[in-house]
Amino acid sequence: MSTAGLHHHRGWVRRLVAPMVVALGAATMTAGVLAVPATAASSDACTGGGFRLVNLTTGATVASSPTEGTVSAAALGERFGVRGVYNQFDVRASDFAVLDYAFTGAANEEDMTGGRFTPVWASKVPDHRGATLTSGVEVSLDEEDLVIMRTGSAVSMKIQAKDCAQGGIFQMEPERGDGQTTRIVHTLAQSSEPGMTPFFFDNTNFRERVGQFLGADCTSVVTGPPSQFCVQVNTRTNIGNDVSPAFVARDSAQVAERVDQPQCNTATPVTPSAEHCGSQSIWDVASGGRMGFVTGEDAVEVANPPTDCVEDCQAQNQVRGRLAVLGFPFPVPAGSRLTPATAAGLLPAPPSLPGSPSTGTPAAPSQVRLSAPQVKKAVAGRAGGRATATARWKSVAGAAAYQVRAVRVGARGKAVTSDKLSGSARSRTMVLKRGTYRFKIRALNAAGASSWSTMSNKVRAR
Repeated sequence: MSTAGLHHHRGWVRRLVAPMVVALGAATMTAGVLAVPATAASSDACTGGGFRLVNLTTGATVASSPTEGTVSAAALGERFGVRGVYNQFDVRASDFAVLDYAFTGAANEEDMTGGRFTPVWASKVPDHRGATLTSGVEVSLDEEDLVIMRTGSAVSMKIQAKDCAQGGIFQMEPERGDGQTTRIVHTLAQSSEPGMTPFFFDNTNFRERVGQFLGADCTSVVTGPPSQFCVQVNTRTNIGNDVSPAFVARDSAQVAERVDQPQCNTATPVTPSAEHCGSQSIWDVASGGRMGFVTGEDAVEVANPPTDCVEDCQAQNQVRGRLAVLGFPFPVPAGSRLTPATAAGLLPAPPSLPGSPSTGTPAAPSQVRLSAPQVKKAVAGRAGGRATATARWKSVAGAAAYQVRAVRVGARGKAVTSDKLSGSARSRTMVLKRGTYRFKIRALNAAGASSWSTMSNKVRAR
């Protein structure tokens, strides 16, 4: 197995960076490193961006920015469209599989596509082991930002995206009541337009520099010393096509293991083998982990992986152009392309969940994983005295206890979690630091904890 770290999304705040390799002191690079310079991602890449959710059967727009609340699954349909200015994709409501992801080619000074509709993914499919998503769809649309979430009895799924021409723009976040991993299979798109079908390739700009230390804080390419801004180069698998010399992407994960594909390698075999196929990647993602992809400079930057985090995670790294950007060759040499397209035998049937139809025997009620509680309107505290706010929720059948988590808005995900409350509890007033909060709740029984609920409305602790 190989571990991939989530490329730092930096809280969705992009930076203005010249597309160059940064290596100071004795870390002098040879000429020609950037066969194709990757454009630096900045907030300009998102200018005018914004998503809307579309019922694909009726063509009706169900939600558009600004929106925050719950939309019924029936209003969206079994497969609904997420349509932005710069990128678009479909979502299958039952499992939150992502289908037909593409860049639209809309005009933007940081466009990577040359103004052409550019398909990237045919599908990103999570295996929920028989569980399905059954709740309404929690929706947050704000300018170019999108967050959608849906829960079920044993699993929840969140998708976050940003409508930008490039950058850190997409991630899926599975969470399971049993704490097990979720296998997600990525399959690249196919295009009838010559040269537009994307492919995975072994980036020779990285492979040729494996072991070197690069970055603003390096004093030596040989010894570093290693730090946040002096990073040792490893091999890099990227995504490209034969039409767009500026288009580059890569898988980006946090707390996830890529499933090696030993049947696959580059067309001209390399050692160590890439163990990666040409149009498919497979990942086992921890409960609460993240699986996404990044594009442009973010895809060809030499960066350390983030620390592991599975709850209330927000990337806080602010690199400000201090990391090395190695670019990629274009056109990609035939020998560097990964082959074959897919490999068989890597998708074993995962174990069944307790009480699922495949076990044949229903589990006892106390052993069945609970549904996430349904949040009711949170209430702000009264002015004066100690700062408080109150979370409220509907009961969950079979719950023996509840926990409440208060997440402070605009404080990088800082959260306060209550002790276990009784199974009869329907609200919780929490003493908090003054500020704005949203609550989420989970139910517990002998089988463990449910997924966390969707977030409540924002309230002030005062």
